Amino acid sequence: MLKYMKYEIKGTYKYIFGILALVLLLITGLYAYGSRGNEGSIGGNLFIFLSVMILFGTALVTFLFIVGSFRKELYEDRGYLTFTLPLTGNQIVASKLIVALLWFFILGFAIATYNILMVLSFIPVELNISELFSLVDQVNITEIAFFIITSVLSGVYLLVLIYFSMALGKATFRSKRIGGLWFVIFLVLNGVFAFGQFAVGGLFPYYLNIETFNVEMMDKMNSTSSFMYNNGIGIILSSNAGMLLVNIASSLFNIATTVALFFGTGYLIEKKIDL
Repeated sequence: MLKYMKYEIKGTYKYIFGILALVLLLITGLYAYGSRGNEGSIGGNLFIFLSVMILFGTALVTFLFIVGSFRKELYEDRGYLTFTLPLTGNQIVASKLIVALLWFFILGFAIATYNILMVLSFIPVELNISELFSLVDQVNITEIAFFIITSVLSGVYLLVLIYFSMALGKATFRSKRIGGLWFVIFLVLNGVFAFGQFAVGGLFPYYLNIETFNVEMMDKMNSTSSFMYNNGIGIILSSNAGMLLVNIASSLFNIATTVALFFGTGYLIEKKIDL
């Protein structure tokens, strides 16, 4: 499994680092141009607009490239080699998942760190020690940890759902010409599972308070509720009082769904897909 992961990394690292270099170059250009104070000019606005569009485009293309690596195993000749390796379907899916998450982490960390360096380089910021400690004290460690965990779980859920949709599309429609129907399957399944999460959350309106770790009911929070949304790992409730709450039942539903999709994808690869 580790050898297969190394093979995956070798096959994608040139593209990933090339995209990263392009993104960092554009970010540098944005900060450098913005620091000159020419944001109001037509040329400056056009440059910023095109740079942002290119950044968005490269992010989308990179995402499609990473998840498309799994599709190549199903619809291209490289799949003949992959599926003859002494690996189970679950090991193949796990390898693809780990490598994809690794690349997303590297890209996200590199871009975030580079932005911090650009801010320090182009934007004059003067902080004394007391102000620095004051800013550190204002950082909510619990919310940061919650954000990291939910981001990872959301990424795993999205990737596994995409992999399952691709595998199901290959098992159902064997022709390469209609292989793109996996995206339709993805949209349908995503809608079904999202509806399931809200349905389960409505039946069991118990929420975990991220700050206090107390379990609270929805009825007791109606007066302070601000908005509700689904971030892929469960129903999140944000309140006017600054509370952040997670619906317990919908989160468990999502975790169970993710596990089922993972093993379902491995099963389809081993038993149902005929290359």
